[in-house]
Amino acid sequence: MQGLNLQFLNNIVKPWDELSELLAQRYAFQPDLSDVTRMASSIAVEIKHWAEHESIPRKTVDNESAENKLMSDVADVAKHVNLRDKSRSNFLYVAALFEGNAAGQFRFIRNAVFIEHASEGELDFMIVSNNAIKYWIPRSSPTLNWQGIVRESLVEFHPSAFLHYNPKYCINMSSTRLKFFTRLEDGTLKAYDPPTVKFEVF
Repeated sequence: MQGLNLQFLNNIVKPWDELSELLAQRYAFQPDLSDVTRMASSIAVEIKHWAEHESIPRKTVDNESAENKLMSDVADVAKHVNLRDKSRSNFLYVAALFEGNAAGQFRFIRNAVFIEHASEGELDFMIVSNNAIKYWIPRSSPTLNWQGIVRESLVEFHPSAFLHYNPKYCINMSSTRLKFFTRLEDGTLKAYDPPTVKFEVF
């Protein structure tokens, strides 16, 4: 189909943008169960089944796009839980990312969904799924000008690393995961362990 494929936009692109917006909000999530993991799993399932819409064999897609192959693994775990091929096993979890500075303050960057994959290690779901979606754009919506921005929160540093709990997005929370980063001279972020952290949930 030439031009814009509305089903592709509705089922894949729009949900991805909505998830990116939600992840940029300063919310606390149960790592393994929330709207975030549900939305990510649904996106993976839609991406996996898009090969059927385009009548392209699954094996062809997996050979041409490592990111689509990973989305297939995520989708199959979401549907079947346990996979016979243990090398494809994976699970999703959410972690809040914070940047620390020399003054001992913290900036909330975003929440991130990570794929913990048996063969590929830890991967950022939003980056992997972004590239998987871009594989399909020339085939499904060649006129679509979509970059898929992994959104971040405002650049604001505070004395504590704090989050807000909203039951609208997470029906139960007994724990949350945090990852801390420091900014290098070239502007890139590097994981680190801050000497002290004051963490609060409101």
